[in-house]
Amino acid sequence: MQEYMWYLIRTTGLVAYLLMYGSVMVGLFSQIQKRKRKKMTNTLHVHEVLSNWTCILTIAHLALLFFDTYVSFDWKDLLIPFVTDYKPLSMAIGIFSLYLLMLTWITTKLRKQIGIRLWRVLHMFTPILYILVTIHGVWLGTDFQKVILLLLNIIPFASFVWMFLVRHDEVEKAQQSPVS
Repeated sequence: MQEYMWYLIRTTGLVAYLLMYGSVMVGLFSQIQKRKRKKMTNTLHVHEVLSNWTCILTIAHLALLFFDTYVSFDWKDLLIPFVTDYKPLSMAIGIFSLYLLMLTWITTKLRKQIGIRLWRVLHMFTPILYILVTIHGVWLGTDFQKVILLLLNIIPFASFVWMFLVRHDEVEKAQQSPVS
């Protein structure tokens, strides 16, 4: 039974990571297209659906950790940084990632109430969230030495860095071009 739980914990975390990757990439891509003044149909919907499923699977990942008998976690270990004795730095990075994910998700749901300007400022932390989750997965993953898991972490991260730099370059070009 413990082996199945281990697979469920790892799978929910990994799939949540890949969904977050998809959401971040769709978000960055839509911003590039917006700067080019290209119309993007259904992009916001895809971005939000991926984000919602990221949150659902992250919560499932967290909930399944309560049932892990190999490392017996209690709620403090999983919700308060640096409390656990099990790889405290990696776990703390995961906990901070959880907080940042929830902040991003909740403020997105409340963006009309809190104002678009504040929402945009808070949403700018999403790249930091992605970096923290990547570090959490790489450092804490017990099977990271396997090539497939390495590729599932490094390839999305490398493409994220490339897309982020492309977006940054597009923003700079837009700011330098004369407004007609």
